[in-house]
Amino acid sequence: MFYALPKELVIKRKDYLDIPRNPYDVLYTDKYNHLINDDVFLQLIWESYAWSVWQFIQVPRRDGYGNIPGKWTDYSGDFPLWRLCFVIQNFFRKKFEYEMEWSFQKLFMMPKEMQIPWLTYQQFSNLIGNLTDMIVEEQNWQPMIDEVWNNRQMEDYSERKSPYKRDFINKWYCSWNDNKKTFFLMKQSSQTKTVTINFEAVF
Repeated sequence: MFYALPKELVIKRKDYLDIPRNPYDVLYTDKYNHLINDDVFLQLIWESYAWSVWQFIQVPRRDGYGNIPGKWTDYSGDFPLWRLCFVIQNFFRKKFEYEMEWSFQKLFMMPKEMQIPWLTYQQFSNLIGNLTDMIVEEQNWQPMIDEVWNNRQMEDYSERKSPYKRDFINKWYCSWNDNKKTFFLMKQSSQTKTVTINFEAVF
């Protein structure tokens, strides 16, 4: 998965640009162990893919489906759709391993003189977009995504201010007040009323 990342994302951790583009050169030397065995290496991969997947998750909008509004930083790390961006990477790895030319074994069987070319940012975006759509459809995740989006909570947003968070808070409080009013009216209408019967009018 590291070798599929474009240089534009890897450059955020410049030291990892030094990793050879032939896995053979990495496997048979200890020179790069301090980079690969560092948690930062995993963080670079996981967060790069998660951020990329986030761009392609489709949620219900007024005019159909569209991208998640705002930036990923507008939402909390516990927001289920952000966590889904990490979960889906397990399926990416399986696609790489069994259905594409990026399997671990094939990479290490490359000729020593061959270098893995960097994907352009656009090529990587196309790859992630296609894989995300494919896996969401295969796993039938869209109904789940719809439910998560339509039932957002205050905790799903980060502490930073954003117009999307403000709009959600306004709608959330309006909805809460409407529900409170509805409950009050139902309670009022269900109270037992005292009725006096005029027997003289009946007989």
